[in-house]
Amino acid sequence: MLKLKPELHKMMRCNVGDERSVSFWFDWWTDLGPLISVFGNRGTRDLRIPLDASVCVAAPNGLWTLPPARSDEAETLQVVLSTMQPPSPVRGQDSFLWRSGACSFLPKFSSKATWNIIREPSPLVSWNKMVWFKEEIPRYSFVSWMALLSRLPTRDRLISWGLLVPPVCPLCSLDSETHDHLFFTCTFSTAIWSHFAGWMFPTPPLAFASVADIMNLPRITSRSGAGTVLKLLLQAIVYSIWRERNHRIFRDSSSTVAAIAKVVDRSMRDRLLSLPPPPPDGTVSLLQLYFSTPVSSRLSFI
Repeated sequence: MLKLKPELHKMMRCNVGDERSVSFWFDWWTDLGPLISVFGNRGTRDLRIPLDASVCVAAPNGLWTLPPARSDEAETLQVVLSTMQPPSPVRGQDSFLWRSGACSFLPKFSSKATWNIIREPSPLVSWNKMVWFKEEIPRYSFVSWMALLSRLPTRDRLISWGLLVPPVCPLCSLDSETHDHLFFTCTFSTAIWSHFAGWMFPTPPLAFASVADIMNLPRITSRSGAGTVLKLLLQAIVYSIWRERNHRIFRDSSSTVAAIAKVVDRSMRDRLLSLPPPPPDGTVSLLQLYFSTPVSSRLSFI
């Protein structure tokens, strides 16, 4: 019989069938939990059931057959078994269930449910939907998430770790590289943001906090799908700025502001084109919504 680690017992239950594959001692097949944890090492002697026995050993003739109770634990077990049907071939094979909630178990394993159970939940941050949403591009979301947390290895962080690197920003060479400078106050980054200024955001944002404020503008909240297009655009710009920064450092190559803007525009069109079309009720698609912005038509001629 397979002996599961104690933490796995909390995640699994056994659905009683013929009980030929369920361990009498180590699987969780009664409300008492794994019986080895109830009886300890003396359990095999008290119940006269070997340590490697399956549950069907306790019901050889279709009835629960245990020796007279000689302890409180054995008496409790007999009471519990009196409420359970003995194993039988007509009930089919045993099955194992995975925890799907606080008090529910399902025959299918869910990584999401398991993660929600074993993790320590924390309050949702205000910007969670700005980073994680259904239409996201995973690598864009990851870089945006790291940028929001100020966890990207910018030069100010590398210097704080004791590394000998030049502090100057590789995009503008005018100031020290920090998260706020790299993505918002750098003249190169500001020029990229300015390319996309329009009905979505009137002026380039000054920090990630102002990006979150843009999401709450009436022109965004009042139009269906505008929030999704804006979130994709914000992440595409942040990702492209970070990518250009790395190219300049590690590949010794650089692109112009116009070239970066064209890359952002192309990635937006490709992603929005890959999304399912809207229902035939007159709803404007996200791609059409993006095309309705003045900047998208302007960029197509760069």
